[in-house]
Amino acid sequence: MMGLTERQAELVAFVRAQVKHRGIAPSYEEIREKMGLASKSGVCRLIDGLIERGALVRLPGKARSLAVPTDAEPDALSLDPLPEVRRAIDVYAAEHNISAKTACEEALRAYFMEAAAR
Repeated sequence: MMGLTERQAELVAFVRAQVKHRGIAPSYEEIREKMGLASKSGVCRLIDGLIERGALVRLPGKARSLAVPTDAEPDALSLDPLPEVRRAIDVYAAEHNISAKTACEEALRAYFMEAAAR
């Protein structure tokens, strides 16, 4: 990523990998451990700098709210489901303790696998 230090780029890659593999961003404690920082205040400074540069965003009203902007991921899809679909996704995600993104991915995978089996 242009304009980032090696350390900042490492953190962005870590956040992206965690979201991709676990469906949620890493906690500040996980970031602190990964980056070898002494305190969470160091994590806050690093994250704030990345947010200022547009390399990370915070998702309002969400725990573990860090995300890599979708324009940094060219193959990312952006969906805006109908309100009743969004509610169903949120309920499913909460029941299974996963992110809404992961719930969407699971629903789409199941739908297309079922369609392919017909």
